Amino acid sequence: MRNILPHLFTETYTSDTRAGTLTTEWAARLGLPQGIAVAVGALDAHMGAVGASVAPGVLTRIMGTSTCDIMVAEKTEIGDRCIEGICGQVDGSVLPGFIGFEAGQSAFGDIYAWFAKMLSWALKNIPETEAGQKALDDMLTGLTREAQGIELSEDNIVALDWMNGRRTPYADQSVKGAIAGLTLGSTAPEIFKALVEATAFGSRRIVEHMKSQGLRIDSVNAIGGISKKAPFVMQTLADVLGMPIRIVRSEQTCALGAAMFAAVAAGVYPTVEEAMRYMGSDIEIEYRPDTERKKIYEILYRKYLQLAEIAK
Repeated sequence: MRNILPHLFTETYTSDTRAGTLTTEWAARLGLPQGIAVAVGALDAHMGAVGASVAPGVLTRIMGTSTCDIMVAEKTEIGDRCIEGICGQVDGSVLPGFIGFEAGQSAFGDIYAWFAKMLSWALKNIPETEAGQKALDDMLTGLTREAQGIELSEDNIVALDWMNGRRTPYADQSVKGAIAGLTLGSTAPEIFKALVEATAFGSRRIVEHMKSQGLRIDSVNAIGGISKKAPFVMQTLADVLGMPIRIVRSEQTCALGAAMFAAVAAGVYPTVEEAMRYMGSDIEIEYRPDTERKKIYEILYRKYLQLAEIAK
């Protein structure tokens, strides 16, 4: 640590700040005018949250192979408290003037892909080509179609989404996943359905943990590949969370957020909030929870929590 500290900066700046201007060399490489404003950089997920119009009470979920959950809160709401068991809490890291929070799951879409690959073990000699990937994609499509038709019951298989460890709450990469309630009559679509529900239960565990720490969460804005391509997953998530999930239309939300910061750094807009107002993307679709399914998921979620205690 003594070797690192001398190289660290003592002051930090938010991404609406102009760090400098584009040099002659990089202007030539990028085909851009020399001297244009260059803003202070930030993490891609944080930029994505801004592109998704992050605001207090709104959880932004970047959903792909794993998830990254981003929130902001008023400084007066948090004070000097430190939110335990999450991945980060930094003043201005997401939206200038607000406290930024980050959480997430170590695996999300990767769990679905793992299951498809496991089922295709006998076809392991298929080369990793476009055709091979299509075969896996077709398998996931078929599993989804069949899983959607399975009756939801409190006796369904229950799984634990720790196949790649746990990121939030309280990161622990030593924990393992689990699947409970299997019989000789269990089918691949039933197990797949349980895995989808497990990722939704893991998401709810994060939401409940953050709420218990005093953060307000009223709704969810989702971006990323899963949010666009997997309606079954998104509806299951809405049912389990018991709150609406809005899918942001933009296909490049992280880039959109970066453009908003750039617009402020360049003086086009006075604040990031103003940039979000004029540059923000609209909502493509909203998934609303099914109250009847939510009742059954309450029972299955309790079983998920019990399985988590056993698997620790």
